[in-house]
Amino acid sequence: METMHSQKGSALVFVVLICAALLLLGTSLMDLNSADLQIAVNQRDSLQAYYLAETGMESALAVMKEHDSFYTGHSTVMLAEGSFSVSVSALEQANGGRSVTIVSTGESGRVREQISMEFQSFPPFNGGTNGAALGWYDETDGIIVPGIHTGGAGAVLLGSSGMGLPLILQQQEGNGYACFAAEQLFFNSNPISLLVEETLEISCETAVFHGIVILCSEMGSLRFVHPSIAPVPVYFRNRIVTTDHHVLLEAGVYHFPHGYQITGTSNAAELGNFRVLPLVPGTMKRWGRG
Repeated sequence: METMHSQKGSALVFVVLICAALLLLGTSLMDLNSADLQIAVNQRDSLQAYYLAETGMESALAVMKEHDSFYTGHSTVMLAEGSFSVSVSALEQANGGRSVTIVSTGESGRVREQISMEFQSFPPFNGGTNGAALGWYDETDGIIVPGIHTGGAGAVLLGSSGMGLPLILQQQEGNGYACFAAEQLFFNSNPISLLVEETLEISCETAVFHGIVILCSEMGSLRFVHPSIAPVPVYFRNRIVTTDHHVLLEAGVYHFPHGYQITGTSNAAELGNFRVLPLVPGTMKRWGRG
């Protein structure tokens, strides 16, 4: 009898141990499944947050290209099951350049992903050539008549912040037009701007206008020529207007074809087709997930 009771007791203990082991195994499997599910959810949210951050970055770049090249600010947009926040800041540099930083943060569930971009939206005063020739081209004699002539550290600089009157490019005696040539041209006539009464031909690889450009409604025009017949990147920090207050171009960056000419009667919508993202080539730095 005692042997039977002992065997029954041992069997009961064995059954209890087996049940405990199965319970522990089941609990472990549930924990593993829960952990795997959480990992999958985190991966999904991380990927969605990253794409939301990308959407925010592309939205900021689109605003700068299509609407406002000088946009700065912060905004948050709810999208799908998450959101993105974009911050655009700019630093005006002493050398005339403009450094822009865009930070975009995507958020989905408990996960946040952040990407950043930094670039120059306007080139600084460097590069170019010291041997620029400025003056009025006299079509009768076929020569350049010396006019305002400034040789700088690799660029042509016209005007200054202390100017009391506009820098006026007007026709000399006889037929002619202004002819400026250099690798880089910087029209630095702030706060008073450039008034063009005749045709101003600009032969360069890059042109930067800091002040407002005013074209005479009847005769004023800008003509852009590239030394290698390529499009000319032109940076406008202010508008181009006519003497009768017609807005031709908003501030921004444009790539004009070789030989392209803007006149007082140019179509503003057509000119807008040449607008590009305000990004100086070779200056962009981008950071991924952070």
